Amino acid sequence: MLKAPLKIFYFLNLIPLISISDSFFKSSLTLAEIAPSSQLINTILTQENTQAEKKQTTQKPAISPPKNTQLEPVLTPSHETKLDPNNLTDSTTFIIGLNVGERNLNPGVLVRGKVTDTEAVDFENWLIPYEAVLGTLKFTSKVISDREVELRSPFKIVRFNLNQIRNDPELGLVLSIKEIKALFGIQAKFDSREYAIVFDVPEVQNSASNERERQPVILKGLPKISAPNLTLSQVEEHINLSGTEGSDLTNQGTLSAVGTILGSSWFVQVDQADLKERQTWQLSELQVLRQTDKSDYYLGSQPTFWRSQSGNDFWGFTTIQRQGFSPFPNYGIGGANPTQRLQPERITATVTGRAEPGTLVRLVPNIYSKKVIAEQLVNASGIYRFDNVPVGRQIGTNYQVLLYPRGLLTAQPLVENARFKILPEQLPVGTSALVISGGWQRRLKKNDFLGKFTQFNAGVVQRWGLAQDLTVGVGGVYNSSFNALGEIFYQPSGSPFRAVVSGLVGNDMDVNIDLIWNDYPNFYAGVSSNLNSIHYNLDWGISPQFRFVSNGSFDQGANFNIQYSASGSKSSTLATLGVNTDGRFSWSLNQSLGKFYFSHQGNHTSTSSQLSYLLNPSQSLFLNYQTLNSSQNANLLTAYWSYRSPTRNRYGENLWQTELGYRIGSEGSGIYATAGTTIVPGILLQARYEGVSLTSERSSFSLQLVPSLNFQQGISPGDRQLERLHTEGGLLVRPFYDRNSNGKRDRNEEIYTDNPEFLIINNQVVKPGELDIKKDRFLLRLPPGTYRVELEPAGFPPDFQPSVNAFAVEVVAGSYTPIIIPLQPSYTVGGVVTDAEGKPLAGARVEAISTKSKSSVISITNSAGVYYLEQLRQGTYELKVNGKSVDFNTITINAQSETLQELNLKLP
Repeated sequence: MLKAPLKIFYFLNLIPLISISDSFFKSSLTLAEIAPSSQLINTILTQENTQAEKKQTTQKPAISPPKNTQLEPVLTPSHETKLDPNNLTDSTTFIIGLNVGERNLNPGVLVRGKVTDTEAVDFENWLIPYEAVLGTLKFTSKVISDREVELRSPFKIVRFNLNQIRNDPELGLVLSIKEIKALFGIQAKFDSREYAIVFDVPEVQNSASNERERQPVILKGLPKISAPNLTLSQVEEHINLSGTEGSDLTNQGTLSAVGTILGSSWFVQVDQADLKERQTWQLSELQVLRQTDKSDYYLGSQPTFWRSQSGNDFWGFTTIQRQGFSPFPNYGIGGANPTQRLQPERITATVTGRAEPGTLVRLVPNIYSKKVIAEQLVNASGIYRFDNVPVGRQIGTNYQVLLYPRGLLTAQPLVENARFKILPEQLPVGTSALVISGGWQRRLKKNDFLGKFTQFNAGVVQRWGLAQDLTVGVGGVYNSSFNALGEIFYQPSGSPFRAVVSGLVGNDMDVNIDLIWNDYPNFYAGVSSNLNSIHYNLDWGISPQFRFVSNGSFDQGANFNIQYSASGSKSSTLATLGVNTDGRFSWSLNQSLGKFYFSHQGNHTSTSSQLSYLLNPSQSLFLNYQTLNSSQNANLLTAYWSYRSPTRNRYGENLWQTELGYRIGSEGSGIYATAGTTIVPGILLQARYEGVSLTSERSSFSLQLVPSLNFQQGISPGDRQLERLHTEGGLLVRPFYDRNSNGKRDRNEEIYTDNPEFLIINNQVVKPGELDIKKDRFLLRLPPGTYRVELEPAGFPPDFQPSVNAFAVEVVAGSYTPIIIPLQPSYTVGGVVTDAEGKPLAGARVEAISTKSKSSVISITNSAGVYYLEQLRQGTYELKVNGKSVDFNTITINAQSETLQELNLKLP
């Protein structure tokens, strides 16, 4: 063990690493020079020739903290320009068409030039009105300043000075054919047959100009379906039976249940050391949980947010109050840990870099995505900047920057990466989180169900996002005595370095330091230190084939490994050779070749080798050999056949799986077999038998049975992922044929499950793969919240439709909110409307008005006088044509009526 002064020396020498300058991590990259487009004709051509000879350099995108910036005001453009002294004296004005390819976009515009019957004279100097050019080439104009304007089209974005455009006395602002070519890169020709100027505009694949905004979710005015207040949603039992020849059967289990109580979830778990002896059962977990974007509340068993050395359970109350950020949505992963809810869903950063003026810079998720996060045309400063770029584990941590020379979207862009490394505890700038916790430690003894609550603990901490690079926390913890708590989370922008320092200072001192350099796969190094020891991890990519990996501690030994990897179209190799500080070697080899796969691992005490051959995607043959260097020098050879059914359940588990083979070894020989199935909904069954093992001649077997039941809307098979409901809820949808239209499901009215494509949640269509389709229900998992749920009529039979098509549905953790959908018979009445003389009436308004609800269904007759009144429900309707009564002015629809009825109407 290290002496105390030496430990403090290590600690003090680690701290300076945190102060590494951000500039250390920035580097330059070589990109193409871009010609500026702020001047016309000679200026443009001169700059292009000059820049073709320059050394092409740009700067790699940098990631830095967002700054408070103000957008330049949009000014009204000034078109006050002087007359061009070089007016064409021999030209005239005439009307001509403007075409793009074979499409005519302007049938006639007044231009200045000279033309014979079939030829254009001095075509490059023809003058075309500026606005007509923009309209034909699909340019939109945005004023940057009182002199500068930015033009955008599907194929190019350019910026130039309006004062350099000529002003014709008759045409106003004009551009010549030569200027159009120089400015926009567009070729043009004169077509005498069409008598039009034809522009050759390149085609560009459509892409989103910016990130699409989702449609707003409107809940106001919708009927509300509330979540249940108290439920027992699901119960699951894990049963494990095992035994060996000549010994008693052991039986163990774990009983779990989850539900909802007053908008929160509750979860309980009981460990059963012996299923037959209840006095051996112990309460493992009991927690009530409520999580929202702004606050969380935990009551019962839970982990502490501070480091605890006691090893006992903590039971109490914890609340988290967040200001300015939402937590990472860890719904449905099972369990509830307060520290995970201090991690933000996203942070914002700034991407900056250098490029030649006139370059169009786009920020995209990846080069294959059509979605553009932001874009900017580089001005004379040569600097581009994207502020408030969202970064998160769900959004992604890598973006790409596309640079289009001269703003040409038809050109091949230069691609650069803008990568972010996110420290999980890093808070966005200006946000904070407060955690308050208090409770008791619990000690469990054998045959004690509840345990004993002993020492009181409490803690409070406040974290602030002080800067893009820095998050700090200050608080205190009471554990028999008061201790001050301090936290520092630091990561320089755009760098692979991160540091976490936390400490408790009181009667004793407990300081933990984690320093990480994460530039994987090139290089990774991590050092974890406290006052007792220093541990490290190292992973260095020496070359594409070789890696050096090491881990250990400075006082307890270390391991050193060299890895070799290579792969081809039909083979791959991964080999590792290692040695520790005690001089003991270890090794491994994984080799694939076609349908063969070989693996081998070994150290100074044991080895394991396996060769497999893939017969088909479902079946394989295995040969396994194990050795153990002990007093017995044990060995075991196993040959077996394996089968995995190609069909899987929605959790990715095979419906059937089995292994069957034979074993021969130093302890004897015997059969080896396993079997498992999930064919029965809500039940997992696995069995294993070994006639002999590596170290024993006794046969053994084990059996695992996991039944799961759902108790909402009757008893049905559960989904066997019960812990997900601890932090997640969902919808339980049951459409049924309401044949008598009473809004209730009667005994003979069956559930509709023929077509799952009828749900729309928050304006997003729910795909069938997202649903858990049961025999009598559809289940959809969702995080807690209120959702707009719409029903797509096309997903139901034409003759049976829901009476209400949209709801506001509340979802809470711990249960599924039931949505009962009565599909009521839908009737259609159709026929011909005639006047008093028997002639069909075209364009007549036919209306069926319910005598009960006064709602109406309307149809307009076609040219033959035919009408159709659709989506009629059971009841009595008054019929009117153009607001007037007809001969048969009422119709009654009941359960015995035909779904399609013919009724001709005649005006008196």
